[in-house]
Amino acid sequence: MEEEELEEVCNELGIEMTTKPNCYIESSRDERFSNIMANKNVNIDELNYLVKRFDGLGPREIEKFYAASFVEETKSMVDLINLSFNLHCYSLINNFSDFNKLGKDLYLTEKMAVASKN
Repeated sequence: MEEEELEEVCNELGIEMTTKPNCYIESSRDERFSNIMANKNVNIDELNYLVKRFDGLGPREIEKFYAASFVEETKSMVDLINLSFNLHCYSLINNFSDFNKLGKDLYLTEKMAVASKN
């Protein structure tokens, strides 16, 4: 949500805007997110920022995010936010049916760009 709207909701609920944890995540509609952050105290502003980051990610990047989060054993909201900016450092292989495409995807992930042939 927009910052003004978040501040309004926090005021209504009596949540002080601070850099310290100020809300509790009981569950989430996204089971994968619940697996990472359920039953944790977090900062609501950081949570809002992470969700905004998710809005800019495609389905494949979100899959990569959750896989990397599992591997890295991220525990904090700051770790998750940092991870969302570093997805280019990870490769996710979930289909071995086309090795040519798989190789290209892995190469692109590593190099981030490929010169086209003339």
